Amino acid sequence: MDEKIYLLAKDLKADMDNDPRFLKLNELNKKINEDEEVIRLAIKKDTANEKYNDLLRFYDDNHFEVIAARNELLKAKQELDNHPLVKEYLAAYIEVRDLLIEVNNILFKGFKGSEC
Repeated sequence: MDEKIYLLAKDLKADMDNDPRFLKLNELNKKINEDEEVIRLAIKKDTANEKYNDLLRFYDDNHFEVIAARNELLKAKQELDNHPLVKEYLAAYIEVRDLLIEVNNILFKGFKGSEC
């Protein structure tokens, strides 16, 4: 029985590795990590996030500097999220994530709600 489960899991993994949705996500991931503009936008967002979190250590949410830093962070995140390559990646990611959730629900439906 254990060998049968192992072989089925191995087949599932091979099918996922060759699935066009997974292949597309992997290709987009590579492109995103090599795109200079995306990298620049990600660094800008990370820098804005660090500044925002640093200010939160000293001021409350309503302090003018925190509000300005939050707006800067939101703008940087929006710029990154609106980049065409990032949009395409996020759409592919959501498709794969939803598929993985569905597979997880099918495989483990008998275990939900029971204590193992």
